[in-house]
Amino acid sequence: MDTVAITKCQNYSKEEVYARIQEVADASAFPDVKGKRVLVKPNILSDSPVEKGITTNPQVVAAVIRLCQERGAGEVLVGDSPGLHTPHFSARSCGIAAVCEESGARWVDFSDSPVTKNLDNGESVHIARVLDEVDMTISVAKFKTHQLMYTTGAVKNLFGIMPGLNKSPMHLRHPSREDFAAFITSLFSLAKVSYAFIDGIIAMEGAGPANGTLRHLGLLLGGADAYLVDKAQAIIMGYDWHDIPVLAAAQEKGHRMEGEVYSILDAHKLTVADFQKIDVDKPRGLFSSLILPFFTRGLKRRKEKMRPAPRFDDAKCVHCLRCMKICPAKALSHSDRIEIDTHKCIRCYCCAEMCPADAIEVEG
Repeated sequence: MDTVAITKCQNYSKEEVYARIQEVADASAFPDVKGKRVLVKPNILSDSPVEKGITTNPQVVAAVIRLCQERGAGEVLVGDSPGLHTPHFSARSCGIAAVCEESGARWVDFSDSPVTKNLDNGESVHIARVLDEVDMTISVAKFKTHQLMYTTGAVKNLFGIMPGLNKSPMHLRHPSREDFAAFITSLFSLAKVSYAFIDGIIAMEGAGPANGTLRHLGLLLGGADAYLVDKAQAIIMGYDWHDIPVLAAAQEKGHRMEGEVYSILDAHKLTVADFQKIDVDKPRGLFSSLILPFFTRGLKRRKEKMRPAPRFDDAKCVHCLRCMKICPAKALSHSDRIEIDTHKCIRCYCCAEMCPADAIEVEG
C-alpha cells in the first residue's frame, strides 16, 4: 500500500524543519538516493520575497537538499522556471538561490537548451534538459489553492519543467479544466518523480496561487505517490478530492487513487472547516453532465467562456505589463489602463498568477 505521511511543523526554524522532513521521509518510503543524481523541484511561481508565501519556503528546500546529501546522493540539483523566465533566473528573491549556495547544491537553469519530448497523446512539448541528466526528481511543492485547478500541489508543480513562456500556450491547446488536467498528468509522467513533499507550514487560501491569503497550518506532507499526497492536501482543504481536476484525470487514466495509508496523522482528521476554497464549478443538469461532452470543441469552448473573466483594479495596477506578456490568448491591451477582450480571454487566469500587485480579481 502507498503511504502518505503528514506531521506537525509549527515554524520555519532550520533544525525543526529538518527534523520533521526526516520524520516524514522515514514514515513514507523515501527512495534510496545513494549515488544518485537528484533534482529537487520547488514551486517558484515567481521570484517573490519569502514573506509573500508564494514559493516553497527556502528552509523546506534546504531540508530536502540536506536529507538527500546526508543519505549519500551523488549530486543534488535544484531548478524551476516561472511563467516569466528572465535571463539567468536564479531564484534569489525567494531565498532558494542562497540555499543552493550554502548547501553546495547546483542550481539549474531550465531555459538552457530545452529538449523536445512527446507526451502519451503524441503532443510535443519542450522541457528542461536536466530531466535527461538525473536519476530522479523530488517535487517540493507549496500548499495553495489555484483559481483554475482549485488546488496546486506536488503534481502540478511539475508544470514548471516547461521553461518560461512555453507554458502559457498550453492553456490555448487545453482550454478546459479537464483537458488541462489531462495534459498535466501526461507532462508529470516525463518528470521522473520518485517522491513529493508539500510545504503546508504557511499555506495559501482564497485567490491562489499568487494573490491569496496566507494561513498558518503547521503541516508538512510527503509520500512516494505525488497524486496521493495531493489528495491528502485536497482533503485538508475541505474538498471532495474527486472534484480536483488533476486527481480526477489521474483516476480516469487508471492511477490507483484509493487505499492509501496515513502513517503519522490522518488527512481526514485535519480538514480545516473554514479554509477559503475556490468554488467548484459543478455540472448542472442532464445537458451539462451527459450531452455536452459529445458536442463539438466549439461548444465546449463556449462552456469555458461561462467561467468569470478576470477583473482589473485600476487603483492597484502598477502597469508592469506582466499580465500582457503571459496572456496566451493575447486578450489584453494597455494605454493608460489594462483592457481585456473577454471574447478572446480563455479564462486560464495566468494574468492573475503573475500580477505582483493583487490588481486582478476572479469572481468565486
